[in-house]
Amino acid sequence: MTALPAPLARVLTLLDCMAVERRLGGLLLFDLEPSLLPVLGRVLAERLGGPGTGDRAGHSAGEGTEGLEGGVASARGLVSPVVVLGAWTTAESLWLRTAPAGHGLVLEPGSLVEHCHDAPPPVVLVPDLEHAPLPVVHAVLALLGSDAASLERLGHSIRWKPRARWLAALPRAAAGRLSPHLLDRFPLRVDAGGLAEALRTLRADAEPGEASTDGSGTVDDAVLLHRALPAPGGWNRPATLTAEAAALVVLLMPGSPGRRRDLALARTARALAAGAESVGPEHVREAARLFGLAQPRSAVPPRTQAPDPGLPSTDPVGPTAPAAVSLVRTAEAVGDRSAVAASMPRPLDAEQAPVPDPATGSPYPEDDPTALAPFASLRSDHRRPCADRPTGGRRIGVQPARDLRDLAIVSTLLEAAKFRAVRQPEDLRGELEGERQGASVERPTLAVSAADLRQYRHARDSGRALILVLDHSCRAGWDLGPPLAPFLRWAHRHDAAVTVVEFGHRGAANEPAAERYRATSLLDPRIPVSIGRTPGLASPLAHALDLAAQELRRSGRRARGGHHEAVLIVVTDGRGNVPLGASLLGRVTARVGHEGVTDALTAARSVRRIAPARTALISPDSGLYPELAFDLAESLGAELFLVPVGQDIAGPGRAGSSNEQLPLPNEPFGSPAEVAGPGPEAGPPL
Repeated sequence: MTALPAPLARVLTLLDCMAVERRLGGLLLFDLEPSLLPVLGRVLAERLGGPGTGDRAGHSAGEGTEGLEGGVASARGLVSPVVVLGAWTTAESLWLRTAPAGHGLVLEPGSLVEHCHDAPPPVVLVPDLEHAPLPVVHAVLALLGSDAASLERLGHSIRWKPRARWLAALPRAAAGRLSPHLLDRFPLRVDAGGLAEALRTLRADAEPGEASTDGSGTVDDAVLLHRALPAPGGWNRPATLTAEAAALVVLLMPGSPGRRRDLALARTARALAAGAESVGPEHVREAARLFGLAQPRSAVPPRTQAPDPGLPSTDPVGPTAPAAVSLVRTAEAVGDRSAVAASMPRPLDAEQAPVPDPATGSPYPEDDPTALAPFASLRSDHRRPCADRPTGGRRIGVQPARDLRDLAIVSTLLEAAKFRAVRQPEDLRGELEGERQGASVERPTLAVSAADLRQYRHARDSGRALILVLDHSCRAGWDLGPPLAPFLRWAHRHDAAVTVVEFGHRGAANEPAAERYRATSLLDPRIPVSIGRTPGLASPLAHALDLAAQELRRSGRRARGGHHEAVLIVVTDGRGNVPLGASLLGRVTARVGHEGVTDALTAARSVRRIAPARTALISPDSGLYPELAFDLAESLGAELFLVPVGQDIAGPGRAGSSNEQLPLPNEPFGSPAEVAGPGPEAGPPL
């Protein structure tokens, strides 16, 4: 067989390291084709079931008895089970589930409870970590990287040592939208974007019948990849990590709040050095290459001066470099300024600085300052009845049906059509043969089994919506950030869906009409762009309020009887200069006069009849037509927030462009008096 393509060799090497090193519990594969994850799971399961793996050899410190357990499992011919977790997974199926037994039901351990110590460790697959349900996320946090697990449920108490290997797939672009706490459980990562093409190349180069399990000549990808791996070499003692290798691990791995990344890199290097006496820098560099980490230009940075022999060396990769430089100094050393200066850590030289890989990028995208994870994404909101309803939220796919609600008819029929030929009764198969020979035979109907039923898969819906109406024509001379911040914090905290209706900005596609788009959360990158647009001239306020009314009605319909909370925020000075009819036509045909303002007030009254949970009007206090803001707030039934223009107000009681955050004494927002200016407009809301 020819040499393995680079993407395939990288992934298979990491799978081999996971089989050897028990503490490498999870691997995150970026941009992996979903159909390949079960193939990789089978490869890892077969690797774990063979001799010489970490669970068989007992190479971890204090785990010398694991070799006996693995030897018994291997002798019995046990194979590591493969568990797939997806949107259909529930907490009951993971921990303690009911099963039929005789004439009744019994409770048995779930798919993640390793109650049999003689069995090989399971392989857990998460095909879509981005949309994994909360039971799966909680299982990852509880088991992955843990030394012990305990289950106390329904009067049962089970304790075990987690040995499962986890494989999860995730688009690289979605990594910044997941919780860093969840991603921290997967320090072992690899770019698998080119794996499908590499597998096709390997399949084309395979000999006829080389990877066939049934003699039919059909290539089995899992068998093909398993044979591509080298034979496992058993080893009973762990290789020792040298001081140079330990220092290089700290140098290559980017900083993080925890130590999981450093440990994962060191353990991968130790797995690569299986059979060697020690783990050297070359093993660490090979492990960093598998991770896709930036490589330093040189291994040893040049010294500018000789260090004091009485002080610890600060060379991060020197032959006697400690893992961490001690900051404790004797009184004599502290008194010697030259010695202290020589012992202080220095910035990396240009030759020592790591060089990023532009092709794959960083394996830790969540470290990017622009990455913003959803608020409290690891906690379930028990106060929202529609948050976890099976029919709540937008449709994002299909899954095997658990009940008869919200069935996907087309997907169900397609699944049943796969087995049409084998589900025909025996007396009809001869008639079908006659039909093939030209006889006229009535074709049987399509048989649908309960296993064929498919149900729509829905995204999690918080039951909250934020509708922003932004008039960019009034944005000159004041800062929108402070008065808008409490509402944005509320939307982020409660994972509200966001609809933006904007107009009056420079470069608009159709200036007489407002523009609208919908975002699933506040993390959509279009929202910061909308907030920072340059002011324009046209102000179709009536059309924008009409679109906002449509969004409020749509949001109420989508609630489907569950809890619903919609908040409308309007940012404008009330000076609409485009009538509603002109906005619908896309052009202004004559002088409009006061018609634009009149249409805006009419549209505002229609919004008030819908009665959203809260309506707020943010208006600049510019002194031009101040009555328009009050008339619009009265028509909307909204709270009025007046923001001073042309000055930086930092004192209490006003919302200027200061960095002070607005107080939030009550849920969900603060009182209007906290952001309103002094004078008659600072009174109670209209």
